[in-house]
Amino acid sequence: MVANERGQLLLIGGVAIAIVVFSTILFAHSLAVTDGITTTGSADTIERSADREASVERDLGRLAAETRGDDLDGFEEQYEYALQNYTETHNRVAGGSGGAYLNATLNESASNGTEVNQTSSSRFNRPGGTGSNVDWDIARSVDRAVVFNLTVTRIPGVGREFIVKVEGDSGDTWKMVVTEPGNKEVAVTPPSGSTTTCSGAGDADVDLLAGTCDIGGTPGTFPAFTETLDAPYTVSIEKGNRARGTYRFAAIGNFPGTSYDSGDTAPYPVVPAVDLTYDTPSASYNRTVLVEVDDG
Repeated sequence: MVANERGQLLLIGGVAIAIVVFSTILFAHSLAVTDGITTTGSADTIERSADREASVERDLGRLAAETRGDDLDGFEEQYEYALQNYTETHNRVAGGSGGAYLNATLNESASNGTEVNQTSSSRFNRPGGTGSNVDWDIARSVDRAVVFNLTVTRIPGVGREFIVKVEGDSGDTWKMVVTEPGNKEVAVTPPSGSTTTCSGAGDADVDLLAGTCDIGGTPGTFPAFTETLDAPYTVSIEKGNRARGTYRFAAIGNFPGTSYDSGDTAPYPVVPAVDLTYDTPSASYNRTVLVEVDDG
């Protein structure tokens, strides 16, 4: 987090230059969702506005990359805070140079991505929808998964197991099996058929995208499904009610109604939507843009 915050400060500190010297290259990694403008200016004003928007939207992508870092689990709150700091810095400079005042806020409902979670430790059960409470699909047609954290606290009963299964575009499968024959064991079998196992006493904390697990302070690593399968994925839980724990999953994909009622999912900014309001001496307008994270 320290590195991420330092990166944010460096970026926000450079906004003063970016506001005065606007880029003339349109920001190719952002997509306008809505536009509204009222202006009495000329074509020159419109051109300056386009340059201004390109510069701001490029900054939003870089800011998202700095904010994201390695902690997508808390990305929404961090990005909202970063947008607030960016807006304040932008407007301090704009007020002294006669430029455009800006307000930038995260719009989660317009963002691309969905989240489902179980935050209190209980049996892993499909929260709504219809069908089995034992085996269910978390999501289908997953193009991009950004958060998949899971903790298994207990598997009562000898010989029971908890399974996360992922099927890739080609039909190959990746499987994680958690058992508790005394200590907990996490066994991961990628399409190659080889098995990677970590074990220990205590809760099993697993990051399925980073390929890491920690059981009672004993760490382990394994090949993540994103490294061994091609998207789109189908992500499933099997024998969910055999174990107790928590999980959080966020992705762009289809969260089927057979697995979730409408209130069981929430928007998650895998591709954030940002509401932008510009106020200049010659024009006042607003836009909502989708910001692809700029890692460059």
